[in-house]
Amino acid sequence: MVRAFESARHAADMALLIAGEFVSTDLARSLEPLLGTPGILRVGYTKERDFWRYAAAVDGCINLRYPAAGETSGIAIRLMGIGKPVIVTAACETARFPDAACLRVDAGVAEEEMLAEYMVWLARYSEDARAIGQRASEHIREFHAVERVASLYWRALEDCYHVK
Repeated sequence: MVRAFESARHAADMALLIAGEFVSTDLARSLEPLLGTPGILRVGYTKERDFWRYAAAVDGCINLRYPAAGETSGIAIRLMGIGKPVIVTAACETARFPDAACLRVDAGVAEEEMLAEYMVWLARYSEDARAIGQRASEHIREFHAVERVASLYWRALEDCYHVK
């Protein structure tokens, strides 16, 4: 992500906020020299209130996960829910997001180039970015509403116990 940003920032005006903790101290150490790059703001773990301030301030979210572990990203869902365009890793976990509601990056060799291209595109074409965010928000409202999720859980529990 940092290398993709390095390449993209020369093509469009942008900054990169890296929030949260790294998955390992080895990763943190290896990225440390790159985090001093102009245009990168690094914040660690953020409290809920600060999370929402950062979320409101950013123009989009990059939420790459490799290898995938079968989970849905709460951060991606939250940012999509408030209408931010989100770049995700193309995987089964993100396959149910409509194509027009997020940007998918292939893990592997093409990842860095695809990510840089998406970053530049979103920075240059803010109307497109807003439209993706709007579609993302609509998807989250429809499919991740508390009432709908609660109903699905209830139905799953009924199926487990054969109760109707």
